[in-house]
Amino acid sequence: MDQLCNMKNNIASTPYYHVDVFSAEPFSGNGLIVFTEADHFSDAVMQVLTQEMRQFESIFLQDIRGHVVRARIFTCEEELNFAGHPVLGAAAVLHDLLRGGDVFADWVFELNEKTVTVTTERKAHGYDAVMNQGKAVFGRELNADEAGALLTCIDVRLDDLYPGLYPTVVSTGLPYLIVPLRDNGFRAAIGAPGLEEKLHAFGAHFIGLLDVDTRSIRTGNNDGLVEDIATGSLAGPSGAFLVAHGLEQAGAVIEFRQGRNLGRDSKLYVTLTPGPDGSMDVMVRGGVCKIARGVMEAGVDSFV
Repeated sequence: MDQLCNMKNNIASTPYYHVDVFSAEPFSGNGLIVFTEADHFSDAVMQVLTQEMRQFESIFLQDIRGHVVRARIFTCEEELNFAGHPVLGAAAVLHDLLRGGDVFADWVFELNEKTVTVTTERKAHGYDAVMNQGKAVFGRELNADEAGALLTCIDVRLDDLYPGLYPTVVSTGLPYLIVPLRDNGFRAAIGAPGLEEKLHAFGAHFIGLLDVDTRSIRTGNNDGLVEDIATGSLAGPSGAFLVAHGLEQAGAVIEFRQGRNLGRDSKLYVTLTPGPDGSMDVMVRGGVCKIARGVMEAGVDSFV
């Protein structure tokens, strides 16, 4: 009881901001709640607030030092060490609050296990934000037997795979098992009971469905109950996967679509930028639209 009362005492009068990410129009793309004054929030408070807001993720900014910010990201179920749309959305909010008179602004986000840079640009619709996710790390590629056993869980057959390609773990901070499909549309499931344990055995956290021909991507909770609308942490690895297999060129802008089947059509842009040492950084870009701002007002009694 005391802990819950303390939650309220810590969040009273705290501002928050609602934005849509990966869209140039409000009420499309992926919604996000940004808490800009979360220095004193405990893990329990951040989890409760994320569950209350009911967006796929919320981001909590702690210790803002000029253009450098410590950030924590939560889904309704858990904390994530990295996610794309929360970082882009939070960078746009900071630009609006702290650098509103500037066309461009640069930001450094210190996450749990990595640091990423973001550049924001003020536009007529709101903001564009581009993030350097760093280098893609390729993990295990499933063989035919492993792929067949896993694909059955999500209503996919081996002949649904794109010719010559097999599911592969790719990460720019959050490891996805990229499943390269052809002509699948939206038939495959984004999760299933027991899938999480299978994914973890291969070194993946989530599944990422990639329809190669249409550049459509899908993911969601591992139990398959909630599908994500637009996922920057999947778009980056998907772009790296296509370039690695010669289906896209380094330096090209790859447009991914997500969320159309959910009524929230989203556009995610990925470019792999070659470096002087031959490695490639994964750049992910998307629009951010302002939707609303608010202040926490819940009373102590609401937690009792």
